Amino acid sequence: MLTDKKPIEYFREKIEEAVRHQRVGASETAEFYLSSLLAGFVDTDSAPTGPLALTYLKALESGRTEQERLLKQLGDMSLFTSGFFSDSLNRKLVDIDYYIAIGMSSYGSLAAMRRDGASGRTLSGLFSELAEKFKLFVDVLTEVSEAACLASSKDILRLYERWLRTGSRHAETLLRKAGIEPVEVSVKPVH
Repeated sequence: MLTDKKPIEYFREKIEEAVRHQRVGASETAEFYLSSLLAGFVDTDSAPTGPLALTYLKALESGRTEQERLLKQLGDMSLFTSGFFSDSLNRKLVDIDYYIAIGMSSYGSLAAMRRDGASGRTLSGLFSELAEKFKLFVDVLTEVSEAACLASSKDILRLYERWLRTGSRHAETLLRKAGIEPVEVSVKPVH
């Protein structure tokens, strides 16, 4: 990814393109947040330390300021990982569904915590949108990842497996462009 632009500018353009392309009804605030999220992962190490479940438990047991920080960190990490590295989560002990559930729950909790005051309501609205459209935003980040050549989801089988696991609209569109009609299959165990 060689560019003369700052990461935030680069990702802002890519996020806007992906949101438009996928027809995701995202607010400008959410688009900016996603752009900042990606730029933040370029500039720093934003990963929580330790397993996500333990970090989530720690957040729930912390005071309000620390709880908000940890929940935001969990939501951000879950969204980033789900969007950029979903293929690598396949057949792992912790799969993409786990990251999606943690991310949605973290952003949902933040939204509930931020409902007081004018600035709080603005943040509450943002975190509510992130929680409610989490899967759609995963698809947006996946498209940005593919455009930046930072993920290797060109393999049709992986793409099909992603669609089966997540129901991703983006994966479905790419499969159709490749001439494959996605169909859910049920595999019955052999006795």
